[in-house]
Amino acid sequence: MTNLEDSPSYRVLSIQSHMVSGYCGNKAAAFPLQTLGFDVDILNTVQFSNHTGYTSWTGGRLTDVDVQQLFDGLEANGLMDQYTHVLTGYIGNFDILRTIENKVKQLKERIPYLIYVCDPVLGDGGRLYVAPEIVPLYRDVLSVADVITPNQFEAEVLSDIKIINLKTAKEAANQIHAFGVDNIVITSMVLPPEDVPKTILLPHSKSTESASNTNHQPLYCMTSQRHPNGDVQQHLISFPTYEGYFTGTGDLFSALTVARIQDYPHSLAQAIFKVVASVNAVTRLTWEHQRKQQHGNDKMIVDKPNDPKLVHACELQVIKGKKEIEHPDLIGHQILMVEL
Repeated sequence: MTNLEDSPSYRVLSIQSHMVSGYCGNKAAAFPLQTLGFDVDILNTVQFSNHTGYTSWTGGRLTDVDVQQLFDGLEANGLMDQYTHVLTGYIGNFDILRTIENKVKQLKERIPYLIYVCDPVLGDGGRLYVAPEIVPLYRDVLSVADVITPNQFEAEVLSDIKIINLKTAKEAANQIHAFGVDNIVITSMVLPPEDVPKTILLPHSKSTESASNTNHQPLYCMTSQRHPNGDVQQHLISFPTYEGYFTGTGDLFSALTVARIQDYPHSLAQAIFKVVASVNAVTRLTWEHQRKQQHGNDKMIVDKPNDPKLVHACELQVIKGKKEIEHPDLIGHQILMVEL
């Protein structure tokens, strides 16, 4: 029988947005981490009624002064020295991001084993979500981060390299390594099928409206790990996708990255393979939930709905995905990986 007193103790400071209803930001990060045995201290830089995929929302944002005051309160009571990990997600304010960068630098001087996982939420689909001046600041932050989890667009913005194939994806990762971060996960990429190793090539579906044919366009996740001797090891992971409207998957991904790198401290690829399996399973549960809310109608939700009830029906099924978070199926759901 396992002695709980002998189990590792991890405490995460998670700094990102918060939604009263729905699963984005800290709402998507805290439960998975707690499920996997991590204590989570939550600093909400934004508190909204719901995420911005709805037609309206209310709430407010902290300033850098507010964030610094919270840091000061934690420091005054000796609580900052308990952290083993820092996680950051959406930080849309330049001064808050600078304040966080400075605090992480201070913590790393005192806590050499502290791990900082940074999800550089800049945008998606060719569009920035943040002011352009935040981009060079994130490049500075990379020298402090231990792991970063950009999507394809964010990797392009950070590296200033357009990813059009596997070659340019590898070049973008190498450029980002040059900014100082050793572990890079490009969480989702579109690649030409002829560019993908055959051992992990998944089929495209012929009809995305068919209930029995769930496979939409496959996506790819790439890991790039720079080892202490300077060697870079890169892996490509393929996974199926589901046609629907999804929010919060990136926040879930970065939170699970925090947990799984503890399981595989020397293999970023193995850790992320498990992360992809969990996130894909929760996405599938969400897809199935969307279908049920459509009462079996073959016409699926494919874009952001205008009706708040339908947006709510698309919320990430994080709680129902508890089993998939704890014990993802690593064999049965077409999650494949190859070393490049």
